Amino acid sequence: MHVHYEITIMVVDKKELSRKVKRLSEGILSKTVDMMLVSIYFGLEASFSGYSKTGLAGEKAITDLSEFNYETIRNTLSYLKRRGLVGAVKEKILLTEITKEGKKRLNSILPSYEEKRIWDGLIYLITYDLPRQRNIQRNLLREYLKRIVCGSLQYSVWVTPYNPKKLIEEFVEKHNLDKELILISSLGRDGTIGEFDLRELMEKVYNLSGLNSRYINFIEDVKNKTIVSKEQLLFTFLSILKDDPQIPFDLLSEDWVGDKAYVLFKDYLK
Repeated sequence: MHVHYEITIMVVDKKELSRKVKRLSEGILSKTVDMMLVSIYFGLEASFSGYSKTGLAGEKAITDLSEFNYETIRNTLSYLKRRGLVGAVKEKILLTEITKEGKKRLNSILPSYEEKRIWDGLIYLITYDLPRQRNIQRNLLREYLKRIVCGSLQYSVWVTPYNPKKLIEEFVEKHNLDKELILISSLGRDGTIGEFDLRELMEKVYNLSGLNSRYINFIEDVKNKTIVSKEQLLFTFLSILKDDPQIPFDLLSEDWVGDKAYVLFKDYLK
């Protein structure tokens, strides 16, 4: 399914806009093929040498157009087709269709907003005691905890509102760690750590107020038409979403606007 959005376009410095979009997309997309796949899916438009108003936007959305030419685009599209990520590719017209495999790839590279956040009412604390001689494993564990949306409370103490036991057990087995070196405990809804209740704890480890400010700025920029292109709209929202731990709604402050930003974003996708 192709998703298009319409937004008022203002006169802007194209090079500056290109740099801005490139900066926003960093950390979300890294490979040329992924950028092309996203561009096709969201119907971003761009003008390439030999390709004008094709309905396909590739690298203009992310980097300087001069770096890409007919061969780059054609080779990337051919690669996507060989991998079964897109269907019918016609030269000159460039009609494309994202396949089921292509959509799976999109799901793996793009952050997605969780509208339903099932929570068991507990906060989980992960503590570990890995000696210095196992520094490589310790660093791997830290990176893995970040990836499964745990927040750092102290040097070797991490927190998450989602049960991490199964994921951590898999990590321990994969990296041949002793189970006794990693301890997982839990707190109920009324639990505290020091002077912090659960909401305050979530604020401390995830800096939710800073994230909320970014969502507020996004909403204001869209309403004030400061965001001037659909590429900028897409990557501005996704750049915030990738940093959002998407904790349970019950643990968010009353002034949280992440859900409002998502509704606004989704309306433009329609």
